[in-house]
Amino acid sequence: MTEFLQSLPVYIALLAALLNLVRRQWTLNLIALVVQFACLFPMLLKILPLQLALIQPFTGLMVTLILYLTLLGVGGIKAINLLFSLTSGEIFRGLAGIFLLAILGTFLPQFQQAVFPLVPSNHLFLSIGLVLIGLTQLGTISEPFYLAIGMLTFLSGIELLYSALEYSFLLEALLVAVNLLLAIVGAFFIVKNAESESA
Repeated sequence: MTEFLQSLPVYIALLAALLNLVRRQWTLNLIALVVQFACLFPMLLKILPLQLALIQPFTGLMVTLILYLTLLGVGGIKAINLLFSLTSGEIFRGLAGIFLLAILGTFLPQFQQAVFPLVPSNHLFLSIGLVLIGLTQLGTISEPFYLAIGMLTFLSGIELLYSALEYSFLLEALLVAVNLLLAIVGAFFIVKNAESESA
């Protein structure tokens, strides 16, 4: 039971990342992004002091707020539609994400032993899982909002993995700046895309 509770943030974060990969509802995607960043905190708290463990989730919440305010400005925030049917593209992206996570889960022990023996398995599974889902999102969609989410998911996985290997204040500050810049660039292209569609 204790092991399941310790693994719960991993599965919730990956489920939120999969939801962002599959669904195309802006409000739902923002909520999933918040959940994904919030679930990083328990994982980081196992290896870092409280003040340092708060940096990445807090940055994620700031990034989500930037994207939310941008979408609010272009009229993209709408009520979540729970009655929906999946399109073929959504089914494909969902199956691709699940397949990648299944492959990762299968080869994780050998991969951990050969490459990252000092990183806990749950930590490694979440970080590599976020990297894979982020890359899949970047390769299967061209809308600015979803590209921003894909890059943020990818960077979350990289940050999580690096924090388990060696912590650097300078690199952490750089990654925070990169996350915020990604959100600002994503916001710019969301507004530009909305303006070109309305013109």
